[in-house]
Amino acid sequence: MNPRDEVWAPGMVVIEGPSIVHVGPEGSAPALAGDALVDCRGLLLMPGLVNTHTHTCAVLFRGLAEDRTREAWARYTLPDQERMTGEDYYWGALLGALEMLLNGVTCTADRFSFMGRCAEALDRSGIRAVVGETLFDLDRPLEWDRARALIERWGTSPAGRIRAGLAPHAPDTCSADLLRRVRDFADSTGARVFIHCAQSEAEVAAMRARGHPGSVHALDAVGLLGPDVVAAHCIHVGVGEIRRLAETGTWVAHCPVSNAKTEGRLPPMPAMLAAGVRISLGTDWAPANNGMDLFDEMKAAGVLNKLAASDPSALGVESLLAMATVGGARALGLGDVIGSLERGKRADVVALAMDQAHLVPWHRVAANLVYSAKGQDVRHVWVDGRWLVRDRRTTAVDAAEVREEVARIWRRLREAQT
Repeated sequence: MNPRDEVWAPGMVVIEGPSIVHVGPEGSAPALAGDALVDCRGLLLMPGLVNTHTHTCAVLFRGLAEDRTREAWARYTLPDQERMTGEDYYWGALLGALEMLLNGVTCTADRFSFMGRCAEALDRSGIRAVVGETLFDLDRPLEWDRARALIERWGTSPAGRIRAGLAPHAPDTCSADLLRRVRDFADSTGARVFIHCAQSEAEVAAMRARGHPGSVHALDAVGLLGPDVVAAHCIHVGVGEIRRLAETGTWVAHCPVSNAKTEGRLPPMPAMLAAGVRISLGTDWAPANNGMDLFDEMKAAGVLNKLAASDPSALGVESLLAMATVGGARALGLGDVIGSLERGKRADVVALAMDQAHLVPWHRVAANLVYSAKGQDVRHVWVDGRWLVRDRRTTAVDAAEVREEVARIWRRLREAQT
């Protein structure tokens, strides 16, 4: 995924500490005393995938929000959610992080409640993440102190494997005053901003009741568009809003599976791309997707947008692969850090099996990765040069312990109901 789209076959990647120090043909770097060789013959090395919108701890609710109406989804409620504790969310975030790593996702943008505990879980897993406490102030208490505490604890520097951002929920659940406050604080701290935008008809109706033509216009009115903003979904947007997203350099985190499941609709993605809107990919949360596999998401983005556009040539494979790698990295302010295998970048590397029946033959690498590969094809994963998945086993965290803790959480909740 470097600017020259080079593919070395066979090739080699040399890692020193947390960084890549060489990429090239096999044998292009001399072996030195003390080097450790990882034999990846039969595997494809690629940059780790970047999930630009999810709520990792919500894997706790997988399978509990099926076949809902749009109106039910707009209420943002899940079974037993009000009885969950910060400790519960810690284990949910750890489980979700392991799921992503096993699927080749090495970096994520994560937001929810109790993000102080979730950030600790993500840090323990070894994944790279930018975290934000979800902020509301219209229908529930504002948790501004938690948002500040995250920034004080983790900082906002792209150099940090875990760093903090600001995460106002959406324009219909946040007042204009809160959104302006977010903008001012983002400017003073360097934090990136993550917000849901135009994700439902109800949200857009609320914006019109406030005198705005749409949700993007509402964000524009308070200065909350720009290259440091990642707006998730943007399903219900008009031509003028698409133009403003492009003009301001605002990123859109496209979550096609979630959009199809919660709204039965997709954003006008071909029109956005034609206008020059910057697009990355996200899985959204497990209740609206049931998994966090960006290989699945690339395929869904391709086929669903071809269907929506009535154009089988829409969204080429190279564009889709870029959205999940280098594009996602740029959306999170990490374009110089991750997203491609290049000298000087951090060693976030995935090794994927090439010999599976559904992957053979390899006529075109991008096509196989977008439309044929699956998260379960991942064999090894490194983040910051640390080997976190080895032969499909996580090395930093005991996956069996995490599964048991999640089972314990639900036993407690179920027993409390009897």
